[in-house]
Amino acid sequence: MSQSKLALLIKVQKEREEKLQAQFIKAQQLYQQAEQKYQGLANYRTEYIQQSLQQGAVGLGGRQYNQYVAFISKLDEALSQQGRVIQQSRNAAEQRRQSWLKMQTKRKALEKLVEQAQQRDLLLQNRQQQKMADEYAGQRFYQRLLADEVTN
Repeated sequence: MSQSKLALLIKVQKEREEKLQAQFIKAQQLYQQAEQKYQGLANYRTEYIQQSLQQGAVGLGGRQYNQYVAFISKLDEALSQQGRVIQQSRNAAEQRRQSWLKMQTKRKALEKLVEQAQQRDLLLQNRQQQKMADEYAGQRFYQRLLADEVTN
C-alpha cells in the first residue's frame, strides 16, 4: 500500500478515534451525572428520615406515619432504579473507552507502518545515491587512468 493511501487511512482513523473519544467523554459525563443524582437521592432520603424521626419524637398519627413509610419506600425504589442507571452508564462508558483505545491502537499501528515504509524508502534512496556516487567515482578513476596512459 502506498504511503499516500496509508496517510489517508491514518487521517480517517484519527477522525474515527476523535469521534470515539468524544463519545467516551460524553458517556463518562453521563455516568458521573447518574452518580450525582444517586448521591442527591441518598442525601434526600437521609434528610427525610431524620425529619420523620424528629416529627415522630413530637408525635405522629398513624396516617402520617404510613405516609412517611410509603414515601421512604418510594425513595428506596428510586435509589434502586438509579443504581441500575449507574451500572448501565458505567458499562456504556467502559465500552466506549475500550472502542476508543482499540481505534487508538489501530492508528498507532498504521503510523508505525508508514514510519517503517519511510525508513525503507530512505534506505533505498541512500543506497541508490551511494551506488551513483560509486559509479561516478569509478568513471572518474577510469578516465584518469586513460588520461595517464594517453599522456605516457
